[in-house]
Amino acid sequence: MRLSMSDTPNTIQNPRGARRRIAHFLLLPELANSPPNEALIAAYLDLGYDVDLYAPGQISEVSNPRIRTFQVQYGWKWLWRNAWRKKWRNYAAFSCTSEDPVAVTSVIARLAGKPLISLADEIKSGSYWGDRSKRWKQLCQWGLRSASLNIVNDECRVPLLRDYAQLPYGPVIVYPGCFRAPPPAFDAAAKRASCGVPPEGLVLGASGNISVLLGMDWLIDAMAALPYCYASVQPVNIDPFVRYLLQQSRVSERILTETKRLSWHDAWAQAPFCDIGLAIYRNQGPQFQQMGISSNRLCMFLAMGVPVIATRQPSFQFLLDYDCGMLVDSSEEFIAAVEHMRPRLQQMKQNALACAREYIAADKRFELLRANVASILG
Repeated sequence: MRLSMSDTPNTIQNPRGARRRIAHFLLLPELANSPPNEALIAAYLDLGYDVDLYAPGQISEVSNPRIRTFQVQYGWKWLWRNAWRKKWRNYAAFSCTSEDPVAVTSVIARLAGKPLISLADEIKSGSYWGDRSKRWKQLCQWGLRSASLNIVNDECRVPLLRDYAQLPYGPVIVYPGCFRAPPPAFDAAAKRASCGVPPEGLVLGASGNISVLLGMDWLIDAMAALPYCYASVQPVNIDPFVRYLLQQSRVSERILTETKRLSWHDAWAQAPFCDIGLAIYRNQGPQFQQMGISSNRLCMFLAMGVPVIATRQPSFQFLLDYDCGMLVDSSEEFIAAVEHMRPRLQQMKQNALACAREYIAADKRFELLRANVASILG
């Protein structure tokens, strides 16, 4: 597992001398190395606890001997069969991402009599409610209320979480979608040369899921209007039909698409290949209209010195304050933003690094995260 975590000797032990462990439940196996999960697991390891990761599938690339992996299912049947098992009492605490994991983990933590820490990285409310039954959603909301600590990825999501979970009390802290220490960048100049990008070319970067709700149509419109533009697409998953359409588009020769999913660290390391990153969120669900520094792609680009174009919403005002991005609401505004930013890229790249250091401040927020976790674990 490529987690940037301390592997210091364990200092917290039970009376028999065995290492104490924390069980952390993930919505997806791939999230094990995402920045918020990496930070939370690192806090546990720094505090002397070993970690067991649970996910509905195989978690790959685990090399830290202090981290074990197990498979789990998120549903009533699995919960009724497993929540009562004595093994849960051996854990010092439990934690989980949202949303399905918090339903299962909160019941297990309550039966085991141990504290629960919730990483509420998804808040499925409004039009983003999902297709789970009302009874299951009520269990998810109860789980958030029962947590000793809730963690969200941006200040603007604190009231969103409180409203969704009817959470009038209890601590809520912020840890962004950003690594505490970004990985070293790949050789951007060599990659541009290998991909055939000319010196005057300008590369627009799209990372993660791709769809019209995430600005792919605006990206293609900009490439059609601005012949010097190229696109670097790092998809999480890409449907074969969507790949075919990209290959058949009028600008296909300038669309550079990764053929396989990159690891979290490799995606970040390749980000400086791009001149401008996309942080477009057109989904009207409350979560997507209150993104801020919860956006991994936005944090990735800024932390790696890449200014961004984002959709206009209050949570992205800091991009204008730091002059490291522009906010748009249409394809026409997107194209105008590219043209406006092009002659100012060098200064905006420096501003992006300053924004990541001063505003996102993942290293300082990690210290707050670790202190809060330590107070709960005692």
